[in-house]
Amino acid sequence: MSWSAQVWIKWKPGAEQQWDQWDWLQQWSEVKTAWSTMGEWDMALWVEASNPEQLEEFVWKKLRSNEWVGDTKTTWWHPVWEKKAA
Repeated sequence: MSWSAQVWIKWKPGAEQQWDQWDWLQQWSEVKTAWSTMGEWDMALWVEASNPEQLEEFVWKKLRSNEWVGDTKTTWWHPVWEKKAA
């Protein structure tokens, strides 16, 4: 079973003006979907990984290394039980 996360992103001031298309996300195999959001956070990503270390590597080495990322908040989950079909 994979590990999944929502990664909330706060852009640095002025960065949001660059985003008129989203095809660059295809380069990140970990990202399953992305949302533009309003409020405290500017964007959210649904990320899947094999283990917690891969999630951490994505957030800290791949995502936060970008000059447009001001801050992130991550919530993750990993299935531990599933009801069997009758």
